[in-house]
Amino acid sequence: MARNLFEHHPILGYRFVPGLRARVRHEGGGYLVRCNQAGFRCDHEATRERPSGQRRLLLFGDSFTAGEGVSNRFRFGDLLEARTPDLQVLNFGLPGSGTDQQYLAYREFARELEADALLLCPMVENVRRNLDTHRLTQSATDGQLVLRAKPYFTIDDGELQLHHQPVPKNVVAESELEGAGHVSNLRKVETDASPLRARWRALGAEMDARLPGVRGLSRRFRGVRWPMDYEDPSSPGWQMMAAILERWIAEAQAPVLLAPLPTTDHVRGDLVADGIHARFAELAERTGAQFVDVLPALRNEPRNVLRRFRFGKDDHPTRLGHGLLATALSEAVSEVLPPARGVAA
Repeated sequence: MARNLFEHHPILGYRFVPGLRARVRHEGGGYLVRCNQAGFRCDHEATRERPSGQRRLLLFGDSFTAGEGVSNRFRFGDLLEARTPDLQVLNFGLPGSGTDQQYLAYREFARELEADALLLCPMVENVRRNLDTHRLTQSATDGQLVLRAKPYFTIDDGELQLHHQPVPKNVVAESELEGAGHVSNLRKVETDASPLRARWRALGAEMDARLPGVRGLSRRFRGVRWPMDYEDPSSPGWQMMAAILERWIAEAQAPVLLAPLPTTDHVRGDLVADGIHARFAELAERTGAQFVDVLPALRNEPRNVLRRFRFGKDDHPTRLGHGLLATALSEAVSEVLPPARGVAA
């Protein structure tokens, strides 16, 4: 995530630079980023009233939703808008964010907007980010990895309590946290610091390059489940995600579609997703949200198609991947929206 695309925000921690127009270098050949004045990658301004004659969907998520790796018009949110008559999609996707920051984006920028439905697309890995007090990010000035504070919740006596408000601007050293903070994406750096583990990771990558599919086949054979937070309803990660989503859904002024986005390994069937399905289905049932499981539709695609779901090095969906996500979501989105209003006279 290139930090020079973003600016500090006291509630969310950061957002895109409002009004940004930029081309970002990428293994896919580069992509265009266009942002509105609210600081989100969206071609529409977040006006309070929906455009005359149009229905409006508010879309939330992380970099999968914001569309890292592809230009705005190729993202699944934009494709849903193009395929659905009289629909405006306001994309509030925020790369690198947890469900906590996505919920705060709703409260800060979208709660007062007219809307016909909310589409919440937490990427399944967000379950770990919600426990983070800080995130490891790349400095825009010298490219060094630094720790930055993020907003986060704790559950105290059954109630969500928000911390880091306003979010501190300064970067911190790991030693300054003194064990009091939590940084889930620090693990990669720690792992790489071990020569033995670094070598093991390199061997795994080399094996994937020489014998594509072997690692996935091994995982399928062993029935690997991940993230493990979904396997136990009482796990801290799931308890936090569930608490945030329950509050969000309760506050929403429009019907809510809950569509967790799987990793590519889940899409290909290399990882078991039973726990993920069970937790979100249970949550939807007790909150009244509509659960949309995109995995069955995605897994119906031929494996030669699914191999192109993501980029070679970057885990994010390609144009084709976004197209498949839009197709998997389109029926549920159409069903939750009111009938098309037609163009006002």
